[in-house]
Amino acid sequence: MSDELPRSGRWANLSRHEYEQLLTLNEQIEQAEQWIYRRSRDMVTAYSLATAQARHADNGNLDEDVNLIATVLFLVQEDHPAFLPERDNILARIDIPILPAISTDENSPYLDLSIASDSAQRRSDWNPLLLNLYERVLQRDRAKLLSIGALCIDVALIEQQLRSW
Repeated sequence: MSDELPRSGRWANLSRHEYEQLLTLNEQIEQAEQWIYRRSRDMVTAYSLATAQARHADNGNLDEDVNLIATVLFLVQEDHPAFLPERDNILARIDIPILPAISTDENSPYLDLSIASDSAQRRSDWNPLLLNLYERVLQRDRAKLLSIGALCIDVALIEQQLRSW
């Protein structure tokens, strides 16, 4: 990513400090996305082995109704006026369904991590999850975006079973 400050577009009016904060957040989201992708693949493999099910990488389906969800919590910076020590300080939350496979529709509020991880398919240098956070979750509230100081990631494997007779 260029060190130049943007002169037009959504980040046009940022100070150098704010722009550097945004670059740091973008980098942290990139790393979080990579961690989620690795962890989710490990969990699916472990689940498949534990249930003695063959998993085909091409279709990503398991025999049971299983959901794998990555939850990313965006937390307020500790030095921000909105930070309250006795609270959880969650500014935003994004739940990303990983299994079952989700659509690659770019209008979806959720991102397919395999698509988002492929930098060749990106339209800009900004991480798609960051853009989704800004555009949809925070509804273009730049002040909230710049108040993010930490990420908390949870990948949960949820097994569902339906029985009927």
